[in-house]
Amino acid sequence: MDTKRSTAVSRFNLLQGSSDAQATVFVSHSTWESAEAFEAWTRSEAFRVAHASAGQQRGLYLGPPQFEGFEAVL
Repeated sequence: MDTKRSTAVSRFNLLQGSSDAQATVFVSHSTWESAEAFEAWTRSEAFRVAHASAGQQRGLYLGPPQFEGFEAVL
């Protein structure tokens, strides 16, 4: 993700988790100014460009990405 193009994202991390014979877990974590800012980015040209080659790597993944959204409580 090109965070320089989106001022609404304040932090992005790509986390690597455990590995086994089948896979290695990777999780992307981003912090946004608001849910609306994130949703607007998913409809933007920047989003389309950032994800343009995602389908070309299907053999690397066990399945499609699964979105989980969280709200800060503290």
